Amino acid sequence: MFSKITIQNFFSIHDKITLNLDHSYNSASTFTQNTLYTYYDNQKKRCILNGAILYGANASGKTNLLYAFEFIRTMLQKSHTYTEKTDFEITPDSFKFSETKDTTSRFSVTFIEPNFQENQDIQYTYELAIDAVSLEIQQESLTYKKMLKTTLSKPITIFERFQSRISQKNTNLKALFNKIEQENMTHKSILSMLIHDINTAYFSKETASPAYKVAQCLARQITKGFQTKQFDGDSLEAFAEQINNDSDFKNKILETLYDFDFAIHDFSVTDMTDNLVASIEQATFSDEVKAQLITTTKKNRRYEISTAHVVDDVNYPLSMSMESDGTKKFLESSIRFFDALENEILFISDEFDNKYHTKIQEGLLNKFIHQENEQQAQFIIASHNPLLLNPDRFAKEQVIFIQKDRETQTSEVFSLSEFKEVTYDNHNWITLYLDGRFGAVPEVF
Repeated sequence: MFSKITIQNFFSIHDKITLNLDHSYNSASTFTQNTLYTYYDNQKKRCILNGAILYGANASGKTNLLYAFEFIRTMLQKSHTYTEKTDFEITPDSFKFSETKDTTSRFSVTFIEPNFQENQDIQYTYELAIDAVSLEIQQESLTYKKMLKTTLSKPITIFERFQSRISQKNTNLKALFNKIEQENMTHKSILSMLIHDINTAYFSKETASPAYKVAQCLARQITKGFQTKQFDGDSLEAFAEQINNDSDFKNKILETLYDFDFAIHDFSVTDMTDNLVASIEQATFSDEVKAQLITTTKKNRRYEISTAHVVDDVNYPLSMSMESDGTKKFLESSIRFFDALENEILFISDEFDNKYHTKIQEGLLNKFIHQENEQQAQFIIASHNPLLLNPDRFAKEQVIFIQKDRETQTSEVFSLSEFKEVTYDNHNWITLYLDGRFGAVPEVF
């Protein structure tokens, strides 16, 4: 369960900013409606909320904040293969408009894992600092705390790294860390190496330990929940493959489309891969080029999708290319969306309101507010739609504003809850926001 992320010196973010779903207890009904989990820290009750909406003018830094999630995810997924700067697919960039030329970008993410062990919940934190010029990792650590009845335990360190030296090692994982230190760690995340570059059969004792399980929990949350784009490849191809192989997923999509009035009755998916392979075989390319193209085509299968619309009990097929942009956007993001709901992870969406009617946006977010079987999925969306500023739907702590200081060009982050004078019952949040009372709107002259 996502708790918070802290970012510093990353694109338009200069000073340390925090996006928080972890807040002090509040008795407001909308706050409790959106509370997923409660715990105590120093005998004070705290709550994890189900999500947040980011508001801000264009170029205020919303996308930069969400890009930090994607950067952390890519480091976990791929950095175990990095040996030099050119291996990086996406890179950080430090803040440019300051005389203090600090080149180190810093990140910290915290999660809570309910039922980590029998009758034991934990809170764990991962930190990463990387030089945005050399792309050398400067610091990295993974720690966790046990969640006791009235407070949190002292932090337990799994590993702490300074440049290419692991300064602290969990006793149960020493053999793993000794192996890792023998490699060139300059651009590699230790977390990435622990998850992707370890012979789990050989290190069976180590990988069965609670310390390694924490790393696995972290990897699951980041890998699945920190995606800010739909897919690495063609998203509709991935959607076609999913509905072709998973009838339950297909039924959920059709039910949701019906609920949202998209008027699609069914899907038809045709695998076009064999036809494409046949065309390549008939082409005049060299045998070597043909072989490469055929291998790539078979690996990345191609599908033709058509929808079915029923009028007067007659089924009319329609090519997916003829469907609206809003329909295609929903289908493209549907795998991540339903994956978040079913597997209780984070769903992230930039420009969430783009191509969706307001009622569709509300319907999608309602699935996180009113979750089935007390599940604990979460969302972070960036939006320009003020109609979502509804005190009956979201708590003040969930409304996050991002504003770029005109003089320093730095992105600032603050929440509606910081405006103590604003109430749930006696203020129109939409009007106050559009009037500029909260900031985070463009200064149009």
